[in-house]
Amino acid sequence: MGFFALAHLLYSFSFLSSRYSLHTYSSFGIYILYLLLWGVTGGAYVYLLPFLQNSPDPGVFVPAVGGYTFLIVVMATLGARTRHMLVMLGGLVFLASDLTLALQHFKVIESLEHGRHIVMTTYYLAQLLIAVGDVKAKLEEEADELRKWKRS
Repeated sequence: MGFFALAHLLYSFSFLSSRYSLHTYSSFGIYILYLLLWGVTGGAYVYLLPFLQNSPDPGVFVPAVGGYTFLIVVMATLGARTRHMLVMLGGLVFLASDLTLALQHFKVIESLEHGRHIVMTTYYLAQLLIAVGDVKAKLEEEADELRKWKRS
């Protein structure tokens, strides 16, 4: 879980890079999305809490899952902040993937027949969406720089 948390932290830093700063602006809708992301993720953690407390090592799992939950919702929020649809969807799919994994791992739901396939498919889809979205954002940034250079 530590390496996944590190990956979400690195994604978060990436979403703060200059290639995304051009697309940030305030709108009421994005604040509603942020509120939904934090509310649903916080609600999922509160829902998981009794199952975490009944896990083999609650002293480790309760704070570890809480910290991981915080990192992934920050990553998804910053992904939404980029206003790049693929990056935003990648962050949301990561949330869905990790929630599916947590629900099965901590026995909130019975293991799904194809649960591992669902988790891995959504995991790789999230990676793909973020990677393609990031490449597209970089190409847009370079195109903007080229247009500025041509005007001068």
